[in-house]
Amino acid sequence: MIRAIEDRAEQKISGFRSPADDYLEGRLNISEVLVIDPESTFYFQMDSQSMKNQGLLSGDILVIDRSLIPVEEAIVVAFVNSCFYCRRYYTRNNRPVLIGDDDEIDTTDGQILQVWGVVTSICRNTLPISLRKGKYRRVCTL
Repeated sequence: MIRAIEDRAEQKISGFRSPADDYLEGRLNISEVLVIDPESTFYFQMDSQSMKNQGLLSGDILVIDRSLIPVEEAIVVAFVNSCFYCRRYYTRNNRPVLIGDDDEIDTTDGQILQVWGVVTSICRNTLPISLRKGKYRRVCTL
């Protein structure tokens, strides 16, 4: 469980700290945990099953940081020939290669591949379909 401790004003009555102060907890701000660089963080929704063996399913929300430089085996979002792809990043002969469950995108055939950002977190809706109604339709969890 992730807990954030919030600085609260202490009320000192007799000069001693209250033993109950040890149990004060603030509310968790999930964006402080998920977003390292707010100016470079974006969200995409996965729209295919091309990475299901990697744990990414269609409908998942991807948290992407554009300030990170991809390293081997990072999951990235890349722009290739006017389309966005989410794949694992590798290099071969100093060229980027994107590998999914069933395909491989290599730049040897003249394609222009631009890594758009590195996936840092994944949010997934785990509610049963019968509860995905109204404001709960798009709820996601980590």
